[in-house]
Amino acid sequence: MVKIDNPEEKILEAARKVFIREGLAGARMQQIADEAGINKSLLHYYFRSKDKLFDRIFIEVFRTISIGMGSSFSEDKPFFEKIKKFIDLYIDVLTKNPYLPIFFLSEIQHNPERLQNIIEKDIFKNVSGIITQLMMEINAGRIRPISPPHLILNLMGMLVLPFAVKPMMAPILKRQLDVDYNDILNERKEIVYNFLYNALKIDEK
Repeated sequence: MVKIDNPEEKILEAARKVFIREGLAGARMQQIADEAGINKSLLHYYFRSKDKLFDRIFIEVFRTISIGMGSSFSEDKPFFEKIKKFIDLYIDVLTKNPYLPIFFLSEIQHNPERLQNIIEKDIFKNVSGIITQLMMEINAGRIRPISPPHLILNLMGMLVLPFAVKPMMAPILKRQLDVDYNDILNERKEIVYNFLYNALKIDEK
């Protein structure tokens, strides 16, 4: 284990572990302090509430996605290679932060304004660039026409939903098919990419 000397980074690392284990609703500041090996007063010195601590982690994760999205689609590579890189990045982020989909769905229902405020901090500034490239590929006749909003929704659904339903589906698939759900998640990169490629690619004649 890498030693973390910075108290703030130590707190953030501990909070990630507690949020993964307990979820946002079940996590307690005392648990985070204990995980970080500090007293609760020091924790409150850096982060006054659990929500502010989670917001910090949530924003950092989405910024990672945004930066990766930007780098993926700014490279001079074929469109589908960019899609593949983005899929790999997104699944890697969700694998490291499996609490995010449940938190996201919960916040949509209970506190959509708070979630919107987080997302609007210039996190998804690269979406317009992706849409522009998508339209260029359609106009060039290299992929089938598709509505950009529907492509984004389809892609997000295929990436996020398997992580969101893991608590329900993992025991069912294990019992019925003797399948390890983590293996399924590891296979999503190839499955999602192949699905989109076959759905969008126009065969050259």
